[in-house]
Amino acid sequence: MIVCQALRYRYPAAGALVLQDLSFSVAAGEFVLLAGASGSGKSTLCRLLNGLIPHLHGGEIGGVLSVAGQDPRVTPPHQMSHVVGLLLQRPDVQCLATTVARDIAFGPAGQGQDRDAIVRRVRETAEWLEIVHLLGRAPHTLSGGEQQRVALAGVLAMQPRLLVLDEPFAFLDAAGAAQLRVLLRRLRDAGVTLIVAEHRIEQLADLADRMLVLDRGRLVADGSPDQIMTGDIAAWGLEAVDGPLSAPPQPSAATGATVMGWEAVEFAREGRPVLRGVTLKVAAGEAVAVLGANGAGKSTLLRHGNGLLRPQRGAVRVSGQTIDRRPVAELARTVGLVMQQPARMLFAPTVRDELAAGPRALQRHDPAWCARLSERFGLDSLLDRPPQLLSAGEQRRVAIAAVLAGRPRALLLDEPTAGQDARARAILRDLLAECAREGLAILVATHHLAWAHALCPRWAVLCEGRIAADAPPAEVLARPELLHRARLAVSVGTA
Repeated sequence: MIVCQALRYRYPAAGALVLQDLSFSVAAGEFVLLAGASGSGKSTLCRLLNGLIPHLHGGEIGGVLSVAGQDPRVTPPHQMSHVVGLLLQRPDVQCLATTVARDIAFGPAGQGQDRDAIVRRVRETAEWLEIVHLLGRAPHTLSGGEQQRVALAGVLAMQPRLLVLDEPFAFLDAAGAAQLRVLLRRLRDAGVTLIVAEHRIEQLADLADRMLVLDRGRLVADGSPDQIMTGDIAAWGLEAVDGPLSAPPQPSAATGATVMGWEAVEFAREGRPVLRGVTLKVAAGEAVAVLGANGAGKSTLLRHGNGLLRPQRGAVRVSGQTIDRRPVAELARTVGLVMQQPARMLFAPTVRDELAAGPRALQRHDPAWCARLSERFGLDSLLDRPPQLLSAGEQRRVAIAAVLAGRPRALLLDEPTAGQDARARAILRDLLAECAREGLAILVATHHLAWAHALCPRWAVLCEGRIAADAPPAEVLARPELLHRARLAVSVGTA
């Protein structure tokens, strides 16, 4: 199915090769787990397999690449899509139609399927992924996890022989991840060839036939997951499977003044309630996790915190003052928000400029603090590169560092571990804990319970737009009915 010999690739205007002398082959029907640290080349390889590279991104390619007997370098992506289905790291860029149903139908329609076949495929894939209730919704109103399932449905509806998934678990809640595992097992058993690039290797180690590990663009391991997982995987930015929960941090005995507060906030979108009377406060020095299912309202809650959204009822207060009439630019001096898709926040020509842009606008530029953040987030080697050409994990680290560079009093993070390897997650956790000790108020929306357990001594659980619990992690984990209702994992893996 795939033959790759001495493959190398360099992005336009980039200095170093992103892929270096890759040689491997994949047989039809194999399930391959593609692993490696952020920036190791996983997404680049995925985009090469369906022709997005070079047809969209350009760049220099050498070596041999054959996919189902075709050369993606000369076969345009719309022809490769008949054989190769690709789910990108950013599902929002694959959800473009006015409704979910039309989004799923787009691919089969482009293949020339008749109307009855298209309707049947839309229904079947929606049922597989349990998104029938979303068919009439506009994709842009969905959560990141819901968009992920919609984008996957659009790919599956084309019935590709080779399915390439780039970080498919990144934005899914625990129940969604379990559903995806079942689906991948069914596809494997049906003979579909699968290439899945993923940091959460614990989700796939028992399903995959084979594991390929990339390190700085080179293939450093190729074997069964069991064989590779017994080696020194930490050196490649990977983590062991099913590690124990670390002890949660102890809450401060005397918390500071409230920095952010949501008071009976209600918000609806297109007539559908998203937040229903939410009340939540975060004090200086607190790190609070917001947990809940895809679509529970976590991102909407955070966007109210910095004024991107305004409550339709109730109030949001920052430093004791309601934000109703305060402009977002003014609120940015106090509250920093890192969105679920950090690429939308990055605009400067280089990472160096990106780190300095916000602080300069706020008249708070501290070169020493920016340099420290760059070093802590592993950005020193990326400072002269355009942020738009970085991997999703690297972009997320840049966005978080850029917001912290402005020294806000409160920090809102939406899925900060998505696309991050184990080392990057640990660095971020330690840096945020340090910032909390220095008085920063932190609110984190995440599906990564182990990471939240190690950072946040307080969890707020959202269920259908309402706060169903606001308590220490142990109290939340002791309520199985709440875990089920909020689609949270009971076994939460490693931090």
